[in-house]
Amino acid sequence: MNIYFMSSPRAKEKYIKQYTSIFKTIEKMGHKNVTDFILNVDEEKFYLSDISSFYKKTNKQLKNSDICIFDATIPSLAIGHLISTAIQFGKPVIIFYVGENPPHFLTGLNDNKVQLIHYEDHKLTNILSDALDYASSQQDTRFNFFVAPKHINFMDWIAHNKKIPRSVFLRRLIEREIANDDQYNNQ
Repeated sequence: MNIYFMSSPRAKEKYIKQYTSIFKTIEKMGHKNVTDFILNVDEEKFYLSDISSFYKKTNKQLKNSDICIFDATIPSLAIGHLISTAIQFGKPVIIFYVGENPPHFLTGLNDNKVQLIHYEDHKLTNILSDALDYASSQQDTRFNFFVAPKHINFMDWIAHNKKIPRSVFLRRLIEREIANDDQYNNQ
């Protein structure tokens, strides 16, 4: 699987040991890290650089990832934004933190695809293995089907006028039907 792992560059100096361990454990488990940014970033240069190309590259990496992992030990608006973007892309998300207190705002996330996990270095391999197993089970399944032109026209209209992607619109329709189908819900 392609794994996107990121944390705030401001946290690198203090947590480089943990980040290196996460990065290497992902590879030892046979997965591919889609970026090594957090291991190689020069914090001073990064915060002085033009962010627009990095932003585009990061969004592409998120889209091409199977699972996204973030370390949110250090509060960061950028990491919060990336977590939100990964969720919008429908990616399973693993949010790690060390210390006694979980990232307060992130504890409010209520999504089956999101895991908020406390970790310790000596248990990282087992914790990461379990988290990746669960995240794998939450990946979207591609489903292709043919529809009539009038249906495509309607979905295009929804996408253009209501700014809702076609796939999101269809998922919402299905979720609404699930919620309203007593026979399905009572099995």
